[in-house]
Amino acid sequence: MYYVKAVLGILLGLIVFMFLDYSLPSKNTVRITNTYNRLTYISPTNSIFYASDDTGTVENQQGQRDIRFIDTVRANGKVFVYRNEDTGWIWPPYFKYDSSNLHSEATNLKSTASDPQWVSITAYGWRVPFLSIYPNAISIDTVAGPAERPRNWAASIVLVVLFALLVLFWRMWAQFRQRTIQPAAARADRAWDGVEGRAGAARGRVTGWMDNWRGKPRR
Repeated sequence: MYYVKAVLGILLGLIVFMFLDYSLPSKNTVRITNTYNRLTYISPTNSIFYASDDTGTVENQQGQRDIRFIDTVRANGKVFVYRNEDTGWIWPPYFKYDSSNLHSEATNLKSTASDPQWVSITAYGWRVPFLSIYPNAISIDTVAGPAERPRNWAASIVLVVLFALLVLFWRMWAQFRQRTIQPAAARADRAWDGVEGRAGAARGRVTGWMDNWRGKPRR
């Protein structure tokens, strides 16, 4: 039973970590190289990682959606691609409805390697190439250079609040267990001991009666 609880605890922790890692905003300092629209096929396997079709461009009969993309290059030279979709009122609750404005802003901030303009893009989600999954850009801010890393206050505040709620829940559960569960378990144990005692006494009386009926002296 201990190992079952340990495995379930690890799985629960992994699910919570992945959920937060996908949903919370992240910041990356990059250089924008291109912005464009592309008809993208939304398959059943990756549709959960895209906005619902009622918040943005409606899918055509072939399951394609006209999605905005932002091509970027990081300071280490690695390329990274963002999508730019409205989120609507679904999870995560970013309530983004300005993807067209963000597209124009990203286009205006395009630069070359010889004359770079570095920006910090706030986004949520994962980049998984073989599933055609892209993080969704939320906002863009200019920075002084590739070494600048703006602090991710939003994610930090959410994590602090969640940790505080976890500690509060743990203390409430400990008090509930101490005040309610443990006394109830102790009463149940005492009741069971009483039942076993009465049952033992009853068995003794029955055994004595049978011995007496058989002509044996009582013990």
